[in-house]
Amino acid sequence: MTAASLPLWLALAAAGAAVPPAALPGHVPERGSVEDELRYAMDRAERELREHPLRVRDAALEAYVHDVACRVAGEYCGELRVYVIEQPWFNASMAPNGMLVVWTGALLRCRDEAELAMVLGHEFAHFRQRHSLVQWRKAKRTSAFLGTFGLVAWGAGAAAAGPAASLLGAASMYGHSREAEREADAIGLAAAVAQGYEAAAAPRLWQRMKAEEDARRHGKPLPVFATHPRTAERLADVTAAAARLPAGGESGRDRHQAAVAPHFARWLRGELSRRMYDSSARVIGDLLADAPPARQSLLSYYLSEAHRRRGGPGDAARAAELLARSLALPDPPAEAWRDHGLALRDAGHHEEASASLRRYLALSPEADDAEFIASYLASPEPGR
Repeated sequence: MTAASLPLWLALAAAGAAVPPAALPGHVPERGSVEDELRYAMDRAERELREHPLRVRDAALEAYVHDVACRVAGEYCGELRVYVIEQPWFNASMAPNGMLVVWTGALLRCRDEAELAMVLGHEFAHFRQRHSLVQWRKAKRTSAFLGTFGLVAWGAGAAAAGPAASLLGAASMYGHSREAEREADAIGLAAAVAQGYEAAAAPRLWQRMKAEEDARRHGKPLPVFATHPRTAERLADVTAAAARLPAGGESGRDRHQAAVAPHFARWLRGELSRRMYDSSARVIGDLLADAPPARQSLLSYYLSEAHRRRGGPGDAARAAELLARSLALPDPPAEAWRDHGLALRDAGHHEEASASLRRYLALSPEADDAEFIASYLASPEPGR
């Protein structure tokens, strides 16, 4: 399986509609049945996923996500296997064979463990309710599906898959029904709250997702979310459901932030790599709004970058303000010193620029642009 073909079977793993009875713990499909066929396809995909280049190979992070998933899954815990995938979008899915896939964009956006528990509880509900089965039965009758299934199950390359190899196309063909999504929201929320997580985490998360969606100035909603209820409708549903559940509960904020800390800066770079700067500015700004002191300099820098790259009215001044803030806080990232030095160079302040760029090289001697920066500093009159 290639990196480009990964979205195909991830979308298939998430396919479905709510009709079959819920699976009991340890459920094994009847041999030769359609469900057995579906499990077999997912087993094949999972074997390839274990070695996939997009998998985040951090045993501690996978163990953390697995522990949270097990809390909400209860007696189904033994059937779950977690894979964290390096993708900057908000997404997760759980296949009928127990393969739970979480994208790094979801881990970045979750402020705390309770919000993550809501996401994982939702995916567990799809698994328990066997939402994949009916849609699989319907879709497999079509020639288009059979061609795609062959590519997914047998790991063919994306070149053969053509347009179907895109995440957006596959997800739009094989998404859960809106009814199944609503059922999964309700079951996942109840399961998380039953394990002591605060019910308020669900509306809190979806309020931010709506704000991110509203921040997008251009383009249609991503097809990967097309079969979900509208975000505003979903927010209203989970808010009403949370209000009916006991107040209080734990957020697990410190545990979550400690688990994602080794990857946090890389995930912020990934967020900017989407080149959707309106929504990225909203995501990073929301993270900064209540960030602990240890993260404020890093987040200020990446919010500065979102504004600089967007380049709209007022963005240059806002980017400069945020960069200055990042440098004034404890432990600014190395890149902040580089950008500050280059700005000073462009303004003709060569001595100050050299000092800032030397600090950058001291903090990040193996940076991709280290040779370029060093050559500038080695010139008789840097920048002149």
